[in-house]
Amino acid sequence: MLKPKKSVEKMNGYFVPMYEKHWDIKIDSNENNYGASPKVIEAIRNSDVSDISFYPFYGELSQKIADYRNCSIDNIKVTNGADEAIQGIVQTYLETDDALLTLDISFDMPVIYTQIQGGDVIKVPFENKWQFPIDNFIKELKNKKIKIVYLASPNNPTGSVIEEKDLKKILENSDGKVVIIDETYANYSDTTYQRYIKEYDNVFIVRSFSKDFALAGLRLGYIISSEENIKNLKKVISPFSVNILAAKAGIAALNDTDYFDKVKTEINQTKQELKEFFENRGFNVYPSSANFILVDCGKKAEFIHHKLKKENISVKLFKRETKLGGCLRITIPTKAGFNKIKEALKIKPALVFDMDGVLINAKSYRETIRKTFEHYSGKTVSLEEIQSVKNGGGMNNDWDLTKYLLDKEGINISYCDMVETFQKIYWNDGNGLINIETPLFENEIFEKLSQNYNLAIFTGRIRQEAMFAINKFGIADLFCPVITTDDIPQGMGKPNPIGLNIVKDMIIANEYYYFGDTTDDILCAKSAGYKAVGVLPPQDKSENLINLMKSKGAEEVINSVNDINLVLEKKNEAIR
Repeated sequence: MLKPKKSVEKMNGYFVPMYEKHWDIKIDSNENNYGASPKVIEAIRNSDVSDISFYPFYGELSQKIADYRNCSIDNIKVTNGADEAIQGIVQTYLETDDALLTLDISFDMPVIYTQIQGGDVIKVPFENKWQFPIDNFIKELKNKKIKIVYLASPNNPTGSVIEEKDLKKILENSDGKVVIIDETYANYSDTTYQRYIKEYDNVFIVRSFSKDFALAGLRLGYIISSEENIKNLKKVISPFSVNILAAKAGIAALNDTDYFDKVKTEINQTKQELKEFFENRGFNVYPSSANFILVDCGKKAEFIHHKLKKENISVKLFKRETKLGGCLRITIPTKAGFNKIKEALKIKPALVFDMDGVLINAKSYRETIRKTFEHYSGKTVSLEEIQSVKNGGGMNNDWDLTKYLLDKEGINISYCDMVETFQKIYWNDGNGLINIETPLFENEIFEKLSQNYNLAIFTGRIRQEAMFAINKFGIADLFCPVITTDDIPQGMGKPNPIGLNIVKDMIIANEYYYFGDTTDDILCAKSAGYKAVGVLPPQDKSENLINLMKSKGAEEVINSVNDINLVLEKKNEAIR
């Protein structure tokens, strides 16, 4: 197998989807949702064969940018997006033994371009969210390996602007080092440090037409720096990397800056309303000088992301394990888009479901209990006896129930060995008895429920087995969160309410129901402050179980989960 150079082999890339997903509202990548000026569309439509048959010239575009930025055309280099601008600077100035200095939370591409060149990357962590760590940054700047400093202002994804006093400290300590100031979002902040290209010969301002003028799909950016620096960059950056349609669009956009000014006013108004919307729900919205906000939703982030995604609204969710875990980055939508967000996040009651005996026929588990018992005892155990033990409470976990039956029979086997045997019979890498399971629900009922209620799952299953089942039956996208035994401390399963309390911490609701098929489920629900609803499992529809569930606090007992509307209609009648 042909291998790339070592610097590429060991690095992570920046991978994007191959195909477009058609979102109703796409606010995950900070594009301008208002779109480009009508003059841009007109300029593209008026292009002809001669425009695309020959290599482009950039004089008119470069002069237009220079006039817009109040500098000389000799200070401008147009590029294929801000990405090529950054890559070109890195390729021009970074040697293999050099390093790039940046923040630990910022735009990824400068890091990737540095790694491709074989350079090192030094990241300075934020200590206070999201206050620039100037003292530690200056300490690292003294490292002789540092050749390039990358600063984004406003920063992505924090939205913060580097203060001028901090920038001055960096510039005063950066002799012989390249300082890239990425101002991709600066048109929203009204803050630019372009003036420093006259005072310092090592400053490079990078700008883009993507976020403000809505030309992200055409890939157009530029660099502003000293005339000498621009000459050197032109030696490295491809001479024809900007296509003619992008160039024409850039000229047209700069001929209609009034259009952007109007859009910017609307974006800032909607940004304030969006900020207040999330703050009124108790979330922290960090100050942002860009066309997006960063919202710390804590444990509820995945739920909010799920609710928006279900309504075909795409926002950026950061992984739990990162410093940004629990945060959503939301590009400012149009007014109509904001109204759809409010509708999608309307506060609703939560319906939380146990899985086995409620959503899925648990005969697979009952059969696994029987086979595991028979494996060690050489005897059989009836389904009636298993159900009787279940009804007695305290045996919601089928591993515990199996061990109880073996102990009762006087068979001494270690718990770990017993679990291993149980799992070989039940799971067996997805090839075990789990495959005989059948659904107890009707998809149509749950699809309708998901429109008016928040649906979640709390089950004693392990996550792998829970997700296998709900994916198999095509209902995974209806439920968030799905809490399993993996999410709770060992030994704290039902009737301990910790699992249902985790659900409460993760969702936004004004009322909570739990639907379960055992007395442990009922007790768990009552302890967590939920309304407990008993669901009779397929193997026991007896009056005895109905009475037992009611004696433990079930407000209703239904024959099947498909009878759920009987409970909800009673609730609505009570409200009326």
